[in-house]
Amino acid sequence: MHSSFPKIIFSDHELALVEDEADIESFLYGLSKEQQQETMLLLATGHYVNLQEESVKALTDIELANRVTEHLAQEGVCCLSKVTRLTPTQAFAMLAD
Repeated sequence: MHSSFPKIIFSDHELALVEDEADIESFLYGLSKEQQQETMLLLATGHYVNLQEESVKALTDIELANRVTEHLAQEGVCCLSKVTRLTPTQAFAMLAD
């Protein structure tokens, strides 16, 4: 289904760095069909796709920064207030640390 890893998976209020298909299945567990339809993946190439690997509208660099920093703050990471824009490469790096 999905080719190379890692990927960042996004739903309405969550995101995760996924390393394999099992991580994707774990993330999707408990999401409604509607939530799964809204779920998207950010590939390491910088492309955004849905679960069927069809291209979807990309997040802006500001939206990506907001989503990633919100997630990291919930994980207890501090000193994120200066992060206002992120490229996909930077987002992967921040989530991998």
